Amino acid sequence: MLIVEPVLPPLVDPRIAGLYLSDLNMLVNMGDRERTREDFAALCASAGLAVTSVAALPAPNAFSLIEAAPA
Repeated sequence: MLIVEPVLPPLVDPRIAGLYLSDLNMLVNMGDRERTREDFAALCASAGLAVTSVAALPAPNAFSLIEAAPA
């Protein structure tokens, strides 16, 4: 399965503050949040999948391509 989503770093990085504003927007408007790589791994594991790779898409995108396969 391929997922195209922003992936937050595990620690706050002030150089990408806009990504954190997206997280706030998701929380307020959608009742959800942006996720870290570990969050995506846990979410996929709950569906019987394992994250096999995460690759950042070229700038200026803030999105990554997450690949998951049956565990």
